[in-house]
Amino acid sequence: MDAARRERRAHGTQGFPFQIYSAPQAQDSDLVPYHWHPETEIIIVLHGTVGVTIADRQYAGQEGDVFFASSGQLHEIRGGVDNRFRAFVFPMDFLQFRRADLAQSELLAPLEEGTLRLPAYVPHGTPVGRELFRELKKMIRVCADQPLGYQLLVKSSLLYLIGQLAGAGLLETRPQRTGEEYKVQLLRRIVEYLGEHCTERLRLADVAAQFGLSPQYFCSFFKENLGRTLVQHINFLRIERASRLLRETDLTILEISLSVGFDNVSYFIKRFRAVYGCTPTDYRRSVGSRR
Repeated sequence: MDAARRERRAHGTQGFPFQIYSAPQAQDSDLVPYHWHPETEIIIVLHGTVGVTIADRQYAGQEGDVFFASSGQLHEIRGGVDNRFRAFVFPMDFLQFRRADLAQSELLAPLEEGTLRLPAYVPHGTPVGRELFRELKKMIRVCADQPLGYQLLVKSSLLYLIGQLAGAGLLETRPQRTGEEYKVQLLRRIVEYLGEHCTERLRLADVAAQFGLSPQYFCSFFKENLGRTLVQHINFLRIERASRLLRETDLTILEISLSVGFDNVSYFIKRFRAVYGCTPTDYRRSVGSRR
């Protein structure tokens, strides 16, 4: 996935638009920078501590915690080498009924339209959190085994999750606030621009000018909504790309440092260690041992 932009890959297939993604394995990074897509995403923490940001809220997810990123919401996942999670991605219209009933008119249709929203965070320490985690783990097993009719089992599980959330009073009414849509669109544009240009030499004044903002306003808007400075975000994107190159290529550490935008290899190693807790060389060795 290209970092920090709308995710354009297909999730699942035309006949079964549902996909479970695992990390840290294979092609996708265990650091997933800010991105968004029209599908709903459910994230569960299987081991360790996983950082999850949804919109402008940051969480330190523990084992068993469940997160929901609704359609169009910017979100980010920071797993790390020993911290595992699963992400379930599907379009909300996947659950619509051919014949309308109260479940569709009162729950499913409002969820698809965005006037009703899934909660961002359900901790494992609550009864409903434990039930959600149990059901999601069952879905992982079903999708791995793929018995006859497993697609129906997945759909029934997703409907069950929504029913549990509704019964616990956790579905959120989304009020329409003046300026909210403008802010969301601006954030998406900024995130996409930085994802495309993060390996280049970027100056605050130039980035702010791209969006018709003063550097001062851009800084405060960015920090307030993304929870980090522009420099911190650019470094994070560069480290995510570097981790991918460490897994997928034989480029030297110096070559990777230069290709992702770090002119100073010592600074690159320092920033990499701050995110992963190890040097790039140790990261490449640990990932290679898991293959």
